[in-house]
Parts: sequence; C-alpha cells; structure tokens
Amino acid sequence: MSRSPDTADRRFKVLVVDDEPTLRLGFSYALADHDTDTAAGGREALIKIGEQKYDMVILDLRMPDIDGLQVIEMLRRQDNLLPVVLCSAALTPSSALRAITGNVVDFLLKPVRPAELRGVIEHVLCPGEDPLSQALYKARNGFLNQAIHHLETVADPNSHVTVWTSVLRAIRLGGLEGEAAAFAKLEREGLDQLAFRAEG
Repeated sequence: MSRSPDTADRRFKVLVVDDEPTLRLGFSYALADHDTDTAAGGREALIKIGEQKYDMVILDLRMPDIDGLQVIEMLRRQDNLLPVVLCSAALTPSSALRAITGNVVDFLLKPVRPAELRGVIEHVLCPGEDPLSQALYKARNGFLNQAIHHLETVADPNSHVTVWTSVLRAIRLGGLEGEAAAFAKLEREGLDQLAFRAEG
C-alpha cells in the first residue's frame, strides 16, 4: 500500500513496544519512513512516553513486566489519549473489550505484514474520507455516539462496519449489561473483523 500524496512527506514519531528484539527490529525497519523508537516492555514504554512526545504507539499485549492493557489503563488514568495500536497474536474478546473501553480501537493481529504496519499509521493519524476510519477516529477520541452515528450512515456497510457498529452500540449501553453484550458480539463475530487490514 503506497502512502497517499497528503502523507507522503509526513514523518510521525512512533514508539514500538514489544519484548521480542527481532520484532522490534523488524517493525523499525518496516517503518523506516517514520521516526521510530522502541521499548522492550511496558515499564520502559511508560517512562519514554513520560519523557518524550510520540504521535502513536504500537503496543504488544503480552509482556513480562507490565502488559499492554495495563499500559493503556495507566495512560488513560493520566488523561493521556495518545493513539495506541494493540498488536498481538493472543487477542481475546475480553482483552479487546478492555482496550476498546480505554479508547483503543485499533488492532493488528500477528504476524503483521509491513504494509499493515505502514497502513495502520495512515489509518490512525490521517484517516481521510474512509467512513470506518472516520468513525474510529471519533471513538478513539472518546466520542462514542458520534462514531456510532457515523457508522449508521454508511449506505452499504461491509462486515467490518457491521461488527464495529454492533460492538460500539453494546458498549454504549454501559455497565455490566453493555459489557456482557459487547463480549458476546466479539466472541460470536470474531476478532478478525476488528483488526486493521491493508488493502491488496
């Protein structure tokens, strides 16, 4: 996937957090068009985020010290809405639900292709006119009702739009009832529909 003319000259500062050294190296190589930094775990990531300004974080779910969900929760408790892409081979309905309620609506499922890494940065930071990207931009920034409304206006929704609409509607119910409904939808409809996929 080539970068659009609007973003071709833009470099973003991206923090890659993963306890696997080869993966950190591979991700940094794939994102050579951007300024990448790496952290080997959640604790190091939180320190770096406290010291430097990043445009987004690509965050592993399972790490030995502080896992990805704990990193997200610590950031949100500090009112830090830094965009986070949760990247894992072990994503579950429960972990996806915890991430979404923490305003993390972007997922990559390992193994990740270089085109998906580059594409997800554009999807998150330069959403363009794509209806799903626009809706998730709103959800990512805490505007759940606006995100749902945007999805409901899509004339010919594909499977990704349909799943996201039903999951966000369930979460909007709030409380245990909403969480149970969202969990059931994630379990039934699968996590593939939530993950970012590069075209082609």
